Amino acid sequence: MRPLAVRRTLVATAAAAALAGLSAGPSGPVAQAATRPAELSSNAPVNVVASGLNGPRGLVWGPHGHLLVGEAGTIPSLCDTTNPAGVNCFGLTGSIADVSSGTPVRIRTGLASLLNGGEMVGPDDLEYVDGHLYALEPASPEFVPAGLPGLTPALSATLTTQYGALLDVTGGTPKVIANPGDVDYQWAPDHDGNPYALAANPRGGFYVIDGGSNTLDSIDSNGNVRVLALVPNTPGGANSVPTCLDIGPDGAVYIGELTGFGGTATDANIYRYAPRTGALTVWQSGFSAVNGCGFGANGDFYVTEFDTTGFPSQDVPPTGAVIQIGRDGRRTALGGDKLFAPAGFLAGRDGSIYVSNYSSLWPFGDPAYSTAGQVVRIG
Repeated sequence: MRPLAVRRTLVATAAAAALAGLSAGPSGPVAQAATRPAELSSNAPVNVVASGLNGPRGLVWGPHGHLLVGEAGTIPSLCDTTNPAGVNCFGLTGSIADVSSGTPVRIRTGLASLLNGGEMVGPDDLEYVDGHLYALEPASPEFVPAGLPGLTPALSATLTTQYGALLDVTGGTPKVIANPGDVDYQWAPDHDGNPYALAANPRGGFYVIDGGSNTLDSIDSNGNVRVLALVPNTPGGANSVPTCLDIGPDGAVYIGELTGFGGTATDANIYRYAPRTGALTVWQSGFSAVNGCGFGANGDFYVTEFDTTGFPSQDVPPTGAVIQIGRDGRRTALGGDKLFAPAGFLAGRDGSIYVSNYSSLWPFGDPAYSTAGQVVRIG
């Protein structure tokens, strides 16, 4: 999602399998390479880095330069079948996997997860800042059902703590930094909070995108959450559902939207938020079901499309793409026919990019897809 290859030091030594050395190497600014990597071509190779992932979403360069991915998790066994909108299942099947070796090594497990009407969500995005690994959880504390048979007090307490929260997962026990999901739930007129994407603010704290309340939030160094902007619905009336953000070289925040039901193949926009003025404007338009975005090491902007036909998908599974926007504005579709329900974005230092593939079993509803996730490298 974020151009870490340009902005953040990648520590050079090997990572301990369970992140035992997580706090050993602080991160910091790095100079941009003297030679800018070339743009990717439409036939850039797509290679599977790792497979067998449980709903992979956000990606980050972690300690010692290892590639980490958040996993929404497998379907929890505790379910509420009385919801008219669809079955909801609650549990702690979310995880974070180190996929650097090509074989997933789950370095954090037991994170809150949720099957919500067919979509599996969990730790949807990650950040690694100054030796600390952070995970962003979906939903909000209010989503924990009261009186559900089988929901123990201990599980209820854990879910209430983690749903909607920004967690520091560096140590053995996740630490709540803030709960933007709860703030957005209270703020939104329809009471819908669902944090989905995370980016470190270069001036300290974090930016968060909430796909439920359609807001851009800030979290300061004290854990205070503030709603900065409301991302508007599409002109055709489809819900915005923002899903990604990145900090540009100009210091602005760039935001992509999935769009909700009825979103067409050209409804999704990329917005630019100016922190100094608070202005939110359309920067690029004409995309389909955006589910990841960010700047590459070559300075281009990349848009991960969950599905190229709009939302909901017309394909099973959804055929996606990554759209490269050159500095001259030219667009190049990447991925060929090898991306299905892709999500997230991560820039490689050499100009390659990484996305999660087969990220979600929703909306096609086949549980087999929940464990068929991949991380792929393009370029």
